[in-house]
Amino acid sequence: MPQLTGLPLLPVQSIGSSGVPSWMWLVRDAVAEGKLGPSDIDESLRDGAELALREAEEVGTDIVSDGEMLRADFTRNFHGRITGLEAIDYERRLGYPGPDQLDAFRAVAPLDVPDGYGMVAEIEHLLSRTTRPFVSALQGPVTQAFRIDPSPQYPDKGQLAWALVPFINRELKAAVAAGATLIQLDEPAFWIMPGGLPEMVDITNACLEGVDAMTSLHLCFGNFRGRPATSYRSYAAFAPHFRDLRLDALSLEFANRSMWETELWADHGGDKVLVAGIIDVKARDLETPEIVASRIRTLLESCAPDKLWLSADCGYSQTARGLAVAKMRALVEGARIVRGELGAT
Repeated sequence: MPQLTGLPLLPVQSIGSSGVPSWMWLVRDAVAEGKLGPSDIDESLRDGAELALREAEEVGTDIVSDGEMLRADFTRNFHGRITGLEAIDYERRLGYPGPDQLDAFRAVAPLDVPDGYGMVAEIEHLLSRTTRPFVSALQGPVTQAFRIDPSPQYPDKGQLAWALVPFINRELKAAVAAGATLIQLDEPAFWIMPGGLPEMVDITNACLEGVDAMTSLHLCFGNFRGRPATSYRSYAAFAPHFRDLRLDALSLEFANRSMWETELWADHGGDKVLVAGIIDVKARDLETPEIVASRIRTLLESCAPDKLWLSADCGYSQTARGLAVAKMRALVEGARIVRGELGAT
């Protein structure tokens, strides 16, 4: 599969989303109140994407993104493009989010994505605004199914997820044709497939079949309102299946789990690139560059330096913007410390 070239040792990659600027919250309120027209909304989202891109470049991120600002919302952007769904009104609307608020949609007809997921427009925008390598991410079918009640149309979330695979594969190929060189599937709900982890491997491989770009799978444990989606956050069961994934890189969350299970990579990583999450986006404090550097050294005990990329555990959409930028800078500076120790620049 194609590989990105021209990157430094221990490159720093954006996972996707960036911290949301304060004025974007006002835009969202104005949209909900019907105060903005389509041109107003488009201008606001493009301004947000421009800001996210500039901040990533200014702190020194090697593989950037548009902050996913053109999407406005990680979940509803994708589900809003799928026909055959109807929104569900939660029976409980007060208090903290819980499992009774998981299903936001119901499948009432065969699913279709007639106009695609919108990646091509995002890539065209990025190509016009940066010369740096960038990541093109798409929420995978399992995570899309995670928020959908499959009845009455499908017997379970697994078969619903498989129904989305042709549309996702088509979208990823269109993204490559538009100029994407690094494709990332986001699957923070990877444990829910009825056929278990072997079926998770099969559905991932089906999504990426024939996608002629460097491909990556982001396996975190969720980040809704700064919280994980599951109470037991372990890769141990999935790790033996890593070699069966037909892709180039795996993006794994370590910082929020106190760097637990990094040793799994030595036995199960194979020749893949490890995109290691070493910034805790769910923590409200700031890592120092020295803390970041120590986390990188821990990873180097199990991963060769030329196979190690660095990132946050997840995107920064649930992190206060000022803190998000500071965490991005600490990540870049920590990488520079260890590059110097390795004799690289």
